[in-house]
Amino acid sequence: MEARKEAVAQKENKNRYINAMEIGLANEDEGISYFDLIEGINKMNSKPMGQNAEITFFNWFMDNYTAYRGKGDLKSYSPYIKDYLNEKQGAKLQQLKVERVDKLKFHLNEKYFLDGQAAKQYLDYLELQQSVKSAKDAQKASIEANKKSTISIGIAIVALIVSGVLGALQIVTSPKPPYEVKIKEDNPKVKELEENLKQKDKEVDQLRQELLKAEMMIRVLEEATPPTKSKL
Repeated sequence: MEARKEAVAQKENKNRYINAMEIGLANEDEGISYFDLIEGINKMNSKPMGQNAEITFFNWFMDNYTAYRGKGDLKSYSPYIKDYLNEKQGAKLQQLKVERVDKLKFHLNEKYFLDGQAAKQYLDYLELQQSVKSAKDAQKASIEANKKSTISIGIAIVALIVSGVLGALQIVTSPKPPYEVKIKEDNPKVKELEENLKQKDKEVDQLRQELLKAEMMIRVLEEATPPTKSKL
């Protein structure tokens, strides 16, 4: 049950190992003690590590941090980490264990430095994080561009339809042939009227073609646009 709670807490907070590498790189010149490292990690998260989580973290710490004198001294007293944590929570220890825990605390208070491999892992993590951010930004920009393109196509189609409707209304409300025209011989307006009629026929023809194109564009748009899924 305790381990499960720790797993949930780790998901809610930023990964403590990422925190540890970040702090280690920030203190690569002077080094940092185990106690200061734990304090720094707890400040970066909403709750401190539990006992089981700290035991796991301690084992990771021994593999990824090194003191001036190496890792040997710390590893020789590592079996007493649980006794140290019990004492930290107020438990009474036997005298022998107290002495061993004191020696462990002495070594934990030394300055430690993040190992090169762990530092590289942290830098790789930062690069991966930046790549993910760039990919998300590009995806967002692409979605926005597609939306604007779809809107532009929609506006163009609506404009065509409106234009067609207005043209159709004009045709319906115009006088229909045969026109009652009184023609006088040698009247120059006769030719003008004939030309107007021819022009009107051309306009009707163009309107039909535009309406046909508009219908085709609407069909293409409907086939190309996936149906919108409702959000539950």
